[in-house]
Amino acid sequence: MKKKMILGLSSIALLTFVPSSVLHGVAYTNAAEYSSTLGDTSDTLETKEVTASPGSTSTELQSLLDYNKDGKYKLTVHIPAGSYTLIKELRIYSNTTISADTDAKLYKTHQKGPILSNDMSQDRGGYTTSENITIIGGVWDSSPIADKNKGTESFRFIHATNITVKDAEISNVPVNSHLITFAGIKNGLIENCKLHGYDGESPKEAIQLDIVHDNVVVPSNQSKDIKYDDLPCDGILIRGNEIYDYPRAMGSHTSIKGVFHKNITITKNTLHDLTEAGIKAYNYENLEISSNYIYNVGVGILAYTYISNESNHYLNALSTTVPEPLPDDYNIKITNNTIRDINKSTSSAITSWGDGIRTIGTYTRPLNGVTIANNTIEATKRYGIFLEKTPGSIISDNTISNTADSGIYLFRECDNSTIKNNTLEKLGNTGGNAGGIGLYSTSNSLITDNTITSPAKNGIYLSKQSNTCNITGNMIYSSGGNAIATYDKSDNTTIYSNFISGYSVNGIYAYDTNSADISQNKIYGNTGSNVKDGIHIQGVTDLDNAFSLKDNYISSTRRYGIYIDANNSLLETNTITNAMKYSIYLDSNSSGSKLFDNKIDNSIWQN
Repeated sequence: MKKKMILGLSSIALLTFVPSSVLHGVAYTNAAEYSSTLGDTSDTLETKEVTASPGSTSTELQSLLDYNKDGKYKLTVHIPAGSYTLIKELRIYSNTTISADTDAKLYKTHQKGPILSNDMSQDRGGYTTSENITIIGGVWDSSPIADKNKGTESFRFIHATNITVKDAEISNVPVNSHLITFAGIKNGLIENCKLHGYDGESPKEAIQLDIVHDNVVVPSNQSKDIKYDDLPCDGILIRGNEIYDYPRAMGSHTSIKGVFHKNITITKNTLHDLTEAGIKAYNYENLEISSNYIYNVGVGILAYTYISNESNHYLNALSTTVPEPLPDDYNIKITNNTIRDINKSTSSAITSWGDGIRTIGTYTRPLNGVTIANNTIEATKRYGIFLEKTPGSIISDNTISNTADSGIYLFRECDNSTIKNNTLEKLGNTGGNAGGIGLYSTSNSLITDNTITSPAKNGIYLSKQSNTCNITGNMIYSSGGNAIATYDKSDNTTIYSNFISGYSVNGIYAYDTNSADISQNKIYGNTGSNVKDGIHIQGVTDLDNAFSLKDNYISSTRRYGIYIDANNSLLETNTITNAMKYSIYLDSNSSGSKLFDNKIDNSIWQN
C-alpha cells in the first residue's frame, strides 16, 4: 500500500492530495495513446503532491520540482492562479506532473535557457533520460523578452519517453525561438494548447520536432551533459491545438542523412495567420495529417525530402550513427483537412509559395507513398495541390476551388500516380493559364472520374513527355482552353469515356505528340468565337503516328468535328453532328489515315 506524505514547506507550498488513480488518468494520457516499448514504471513509486504558493519565485518552484530529483516519487506540482516571474530555467524530472491553473501566468524574464526543460544531467542517449513527464494548463508567456534579439524555446524536451503538454497557453518568444521543442522524443503528446506570438521574421516553428545531432541543431544550457546521437522523434501526437501569429505552426526544417522522424500524427488542429507554413514535415515516415483547419497561411501543408538550400539543413550523420536506407514507401497520408486563404509571402526571409498542399522530392530521394484524400482547398494564390518528384501518389476525393493556378499539378517524376474522384471548380482568372489537372514529365499515371468546372485554360493537360497516361471517366465543363490536351511528345495516352461540355478552343487536343487512343468520349461544344474543333490532332511531322479515334460522340462545333494532321490515323464509328464546317477534316500530313463507319449528321461516311 502506498503512503501519502505530508510535508511542511512554510510559505513555499500548500499541500493538497488527490487519489493516485485520478492522477494517473490525467498525467499519462499519452501513455494510453501510445504503448511505450519501455513501459510506464511510475505505478511502483510513492505518490506525492505539492502546491506552490501564489507568486512563487523560480527558486521556490524549482524546490518543488526537486523533490523528484532522485526519482523517488510520482510527483504532482500544482501551480495555482497568480502571477509568477521566472528569472531562470526550470528543470523537471521523470514521473513528474505540473498541473497549473488556467489563470496561473508564468512570465519568462531570462534569455538563457527555456522556461522549462527536462533534466539532462544523467543523459546517456536514447529515449530513457526522462520518462513520464506531463505539463497541464498554465499561461507560459515570454513577452518580457520578446523584443530581444535572442532567446530560446518555452519548453524543451530531449531524449525522453511519454511527454505530454496539454491545455496550456504558450506565447510570445523572441526571434529564432520555438514554443515547444521535442528532440529525440518517443511517445509525445501536445494537445489542446494555444500557441502564438513570435517577434521576428526568420522562419521558425511553434512546435519543432528535432533530431539530437549537435548543439547547433539542438542547443541547450545542458549541452555539456547531452550525448548527441542523431535520435529522431518516434510516436508524436499533436492534436486539437490552436496555433497562430507565427511563421510556421509545426514541423522541422533540419534533417540528418539516413535519419527519419516516424509515426507522427497531426490532427484536429486550427492553424491560422502564419507567414509561412501550417505544417512543414521534412523527412517524416509514417505521417498522418488529418482533420486540421488551416487558413491565412503561406502554404497549408508541405511534406518534403529536399529543399534548395539543403547544405545548411540536410546534414551528414554522426560517425557513430548507422543510417537507415531511404524508404520505399514514406506512408504519408494527408486527409480530411480544410485549407483556405493561402497567400504568397512578400518577405525575403521566408519561402512561401501559395499552395494548399505541396510535396517535394528529388531524383535521388523521391517522396514515394503519398496519399492526399478528402481535403477541401479553396482560395489559394497558386496551386491547390502541387507535387514534385512524388511517384506513386494517390490524390482522391478532394474538393478544390478558386485557385490562382491549376487545381492539381504533378511536376516531374511523379510517375505511377492516381488522380481520381476530385471536384475542381473556378481555377484561375479568365484568360489566364490555370488548368484543372496538369502533369509535367510524369508518366504511367491515371486521371479518372474527376469533375472539373471553369478552368481558366485546359481542363486536363499533359506536357513534357508525360507518356502512357490514362484519362478516363472525367467530366469537364466550360474550360477556358481545351478540355483535354496532350503536348510535347506526351505519347501513348488513353483518353476514354470522358464527358466534355462547353470549351473555348478544342474538346480534345493533341499537339506534337505521336500517339493516342481516343474512344467513347462525349463532346458537346458551343459556337463561341474562339471555339474550334471537337477533336484536334496534330501529330509529330514525318513520323508514323498512331492515333486511334473510335466511338466518340461530337456535337455542336464551330469549326470541325474532327481535325487530323497526323499520318496513319484511324477514325472508326465516331458520330458527329452539327459541325459548322466539315465534320471530319484531314490535313496535308494525314497520309495513310483510314476512316470506317463514321456517322455524320445521321448519315454514313465511309472511305
